[in-house]
Amino acid sequence: MKPIPGWTASARRTAGYAAWWAAVTLAFWLGGRAVGHRPSLLVCAVGAVLTIVGGELGDRRRRRRARNRAAGRRAGTGGSAR
Repeated sequence: MKPIPGWTASARRTAGYAAWWAAVTLAFWLGGRAVGHRPSLLVCAVGAVLTIVGGELGDRRRRRRARNRAAGRRAGTGGSAR
């Protein structure tokens, strides 16, 4: 049976986010323990989600700006504006 098109990429992306979330949550929790606090695992998990979402939004914005600058340079030289 053939997989549904796009399913493997979506599943891979979701697994990647889950792995990052677990790693960042653990890093926040261990960092809190290292400085003498007793951090809640739930608070660390929420902080990890917010950190990852903020990072993804920042990366998307950076890529969009780079793409627009490149398109502007191509348009200014008479090249393709794709």
